[in-house]
Amino acid sequence: MFASKIMIVEDEAIIAMDLRGQLESFGYEVVATAFSGGQAISLATEYTPDLIMMDIVLKGQMDGINAAQTISDSLHIPVIFLTAYSDPSTLLRAKATGAYGYLIKPFRPDELHASIEVALYKHQLERKLKDSEQWFAKTLHCISDAVIATDAEGKIQFMNPVAELATGWQQEQAQGAVVSELMTLLNESNRTVAENPIPWVLSNRAVCGMDSGTILVSKSGEELPIDDGAAPILDDDGSLLGAVLVFRDITTRRQMENLLRESEERFHSAFDLAAIGMALVAVDGRFLQVNGSLCKIFGYSEEELLSSNLQMFTHNDDYQQVLGRHLRQLLADELPSFQIEVECYHKIAGKRVWSLLSASLVRNAANEPQYFIVQIQDITDRKYAEQQLIYIANHDPLTGLLNRVQFHNHLTQTLASAQRYETRLALMFLDLDRFKLINDTLGHRLGDLLLQEVSERLKTSVRTHDSLARLGGDEFIVLLSNINLIDDVARIAQKTIEILTQPFSIEGNDIVITASVGISIYPEDGDTSQNLLMNADTAMYLAKERGKNNYQFYTKEMTARSLERMTIERGLRHALLNNELLLHYQPQIDSSSGCIVSAEALVRWQHPEWGLVSPIRFISVAEETGLIVPIGIWVLRTACLQTKAWQENHGLLSQVAVNLSARQFLEHDLFETIKAVLEETGLNPSSLELEITESAVMQDPERTLAILQQLQELGIRLSIDDFGTGYSSLTYLRRFPVHSVKIDRSFVQDIPNDEGSMTLVRAIIALAHELKLDVTAEGVETEAQLAFLKTQQCDLLQGYLYSRPVTAAQLEIMGGEINGQCAPYRKISS
Repeated sequence: MFASKIMIVEDEAIIAMDLRGQLESFGYEVVATAFSGGQAISLATEYTPDLIMMDIVLKGQMDGINAAQTISDSLHIPVIFLTAYSDPSTLLRAKATGAYGYLIKPFRPDELHASIEVALYKHQLERKLKDSEQWFAKTLHCISDAVIATDAEGKIQFMNPVAELATGWQQEQAQGAVVSELMTLLNESNRTVAENPIPWVLSNRAVCGMDSGTILVSKSGEELPIDDGAAPILDDDGSLLGAVLVFRDITTRRQMENLLRESEERFHSAFDLAAIGMALVAVDGRFLQVNGSLCKIFGYSEEELLSSNLQMFTHNDDYQQVLGRHLRQLLADELPSFQIEVECYHKIAGKRVWSLLSASLVRNAANEPQYFIVQIQDITDRKYAEQQLIYIANHDPLTGLLNRVQFHNHLTQTLASAQRYETRLALMFLDLDRFKLINDTLGHRLGDLLLQEVSERLKTSVRTHDSLARLGGDEFIVLLSNINLIDDVARIAQKTIEILTQPFSIEGNDIVITASVGISIYPEDGDTSQNLLMNADTAMYLAKERGKNNYQFYTKEMTARSLERMTIERGLRHALLNNELLLHYQPQIDSSSGCIVSAEALVRWQHPEWGLVSPIRFISVAEETGLIVPIGIWVLRTACLQTKAWQENHGLLSQVAVNLSARQFLEHDLFETIKAVLEETGLNPSSLELEITESAVMQDPERTLAILQQLQELGIRLSIDDFGTGYSSLTYLRRFPVHSVKIDRSFVQDIPNDEGSMTLVRAIIALAHELKLDVTAEGVETEAQLAFLKTQQCDLLQGYLYSRPVTAAQLEIMGGEINGQCAPYRKISS
């Protein structure tokens, strides 16, 4: 004996697992677990379980009651609700679905088991009873003889339409009356009253026939010659339940045929009460007879249909050809019947009705075609549900664009066509710049609204025959087919970027977003969908490296760069775990005294195979991947520990400078982390200088200002690194609590040969001093540069003229002099 199949619908994984365990312990087979209404419908369609345990409150747009209603209507699977809600409105909604049980959480295992068994048994009995009743009713309604059934006392319990017509009594009028009192029988030969056979059958429990000369006098007095007889109705144990009388009209053979034909017509008219549409259709397609359900399905009156034909519903040529071909096959005896799904037109303009159309052909005794019997069932709701499931499976639920799977399928098909016809296609891989910042500052709900607005704008930038999809997060991709000129792709990419740079107004927030676009072309950049996608992604990263808000075409060098980036990323993760990182320190010299007063801590990577890896090679990868955050914390802690050790032992340095990445400012706990490191290492906050870039400041000025104020209040010195290469905003120099600026080496290296560089350096130093800020110049390599900077009263000097970045041990060993200046910790003669 097979175990009953049960499906669980529960969005809480732990509850679902517990429920599965209980059901399996009862011996049931749990065929699937769904976590949303849409998934429940899909899995129920796939597995057709015997019973569904449905939670009412589900994540997503469809709750358990709506899902149960859809499943009950389309699949007729019984549902038991398991819920913590018992309010009247919820109970009323659940009741409307025809649920087979409603258990309030928490419930006992025995209650659950009993509810399941009752529901399964009830559903089984209902199906059996329904099948039995339908079979019995259809059989008796289809039979051409008159049938009257009585109970054991001879009282009428059932009359079929033929009996109603023959006697003149409706079943509602005759029910409960003694059959001999409503039926008058005459002997045709002498016109005397004949005995009704029912009393004799009930008394003798035997079959009794009627003479062919028996006449039935109807309620209206009409006389009808009948024959046949009656028989007892016995239970399995032999007890008498009643009797059944069956008779037919035998006036003449021709009259019999006419009456039989009329009976068939009346039989068909009885189907007006059927839920499905029914019609008799002439061989040429004209409607001969229709029922009310057919009129209701398509919105036409009976008169309108009888004056038209079957083809009026299917104006689409494809459907006409399919329907017409099947009808011709019936006429040619190639098919006994057929059933097809057809999208039909409703009387209301623009409204469509999906129909399940079944047809068979009626022939006469000479095997000549007479008419078609057509049945039409409205399956619009089912088709809509199927289309919804297909749509959900193929589209991104947030934006309505194609999802990753469907786009990949579409790309594969388009690529096959391009290969066959030797045409070009292009992929544009688009990633929104700094979208995470918008999510973090404005919230994910506004981020979702922004993604929806972005998708709408993207639709306007691509051509009608191109494909647009959302791959996930803030990544979109466009498939441009039938490309003739590369310039066309560039034009579309530039148009896309320009459209997205227009401000978005969302719930009172003006949001500016940019995008980086990578482009790959078939066949130049790959001949498979995977290669084209990968290369477009690689090109997109190049666009980000080149300042964002631009597009880049793929080149083969990008693949090597991408592989290098992945190798570096894996290596960095390994380096963090295996202590491969180390710090070098580059001294910072006081220009007036010549003494080392500070040093900048610079991270280095000692790889076991590659040796000492240049920061130029790995810092950008760390920024892109977010690894700069744990690396930055390691640098800060290590530098603070070393500086504290120097101060306690021999006072080598009074201060250490550590760089803060722009990426670190996105961390919500940056201040708390820095404060914790200082407390852990015991370094005085005044001994720490944090260098930040202008880009970090401008990324989110207000949030950055708040963090910098906290750091200043703690006693930490703050410096603007690479000053002059970024925004160089005088506003934030005035507003932000910085103590110094650092002139970028690009301005120092051309001194004294470039007058422009000298003018800029003079201006920066003068401006900084006017704002009471110290100035550090980096990249000092020549005596001429040193002389000029001293003349301009630059406060601190840093560069190869004094020392390259060295290890902590090397800095200690330097001892007395650095290029003839002075001791690292005591002043000496030059």
